[in-house]
Amino acid sequence: MYESITLSLTGNETTLSSNYFPSLNVYEDSEIALLCLQTFNSFPNINSSNNKFAIQVIDEYNNNNNENICYIALKTGCYEIVDINRQIKKQINFYNEENGTKITFDISVDHNDFRSYIQCNGIIMFNMINGIAPILGFEKRDYPPEYVTHRSEKAVNLNTINSIKVMCNIAQGSFNNHLQSHTIYEFFPSEKTGTKVVQSPPNLIYYKLNKINIDSITVQLVDQDFNQIENFGETLTVVLHIKRYGS
Repeated sequence: MYESITLSLTGNETTLSSNYFPSLNVYEDSEIALLCLQTFNSFPNINSSNNKFAIQVIDEYNNNNNENICYIALKTGCYEIVDINRQIKKQINFYNEENGTKITFDISVDHNDFRSYIQCNGIIMFNMINGIAPILGFEKRDYPPEYVTHRSEKAVNLNTINSIKVMCNIAQGSFNNHLQSHTIYEFFPSEKTGTKVVQSPPNLIYYKLNKINIDSITVQLVDQDFNQIENFGETLTVVLHIKRYGS
């Protein structure tokens, strides 16, 4: 029987698992807490679930008299508005060269109310599955070039991750709203994108274990909706402490 154990898990994904043989036997009143988490702030805000939209060329710019549609899909990554604007323009320029069209596009943000503004001479098709519209503050519908500039209905939402939950399959006693959860810690990285993230809780919170014979353990990072978080293969290290209650 172990009265105190420190477990360290390291890998290049946001799900870390380890098997133990023989199993680690602990007391019935044992608890677990997060000692330390280390990784890099490389959590993307654009991925395959929110990276798409299209622009339909209107007749004035359609040299072939066909329905030309430029489909845009951003690569998974950590983006600011200037990065989004640059990547969209790059794809549009390539489409214009290939099809002889003259699509123009530009997006900016008002830093007073964080609404985005788009200038485009085509029909912006935001009503798409896995579309980027919510990120830019727009509704999921088409925006014809009736006005010089389109103003978003809502503020830009580049921070798609509101909270990072550290989940541990052998822990119990936490709740998410009214549902039981395996969460042992929550945080939001305040560091700049690409820099080191170190989380060492000053006051450890221990959770009761749901087993006393530990033959395997899995730790996972998920967002506020329990979707697994990507990290571009950056190294993740999680250190856990198991001890008897009151010790």
